Amino acid sequence: MTATSLYSVEKALRSAVTLGLVGAGGIGVELAAAMRLFNYDRALTIILVILVVVIGFEQLSSQIRKRVI
Repeated sequence: MTATSLYSVEKALRSAVTLGLVGAGGIGVELAAAMRLFNYDRALTIILVILVVVIGFEQLSSQIRKRVI
């Protein structure tokens, strides 16, 4: 149940980025704004933070699965 919950949070994060890039709000709005303003260092920082959070949740989920199984 915990692993599924963590996966849901990870999926929500990815969806927020995608929706923001197409203009519906979310985390992707900041990324899209940085790209439109040619502020590539800020865009890279946003991408790296998203990547670290997704990988962190994946690692945490993996550890929990190992303990349960």
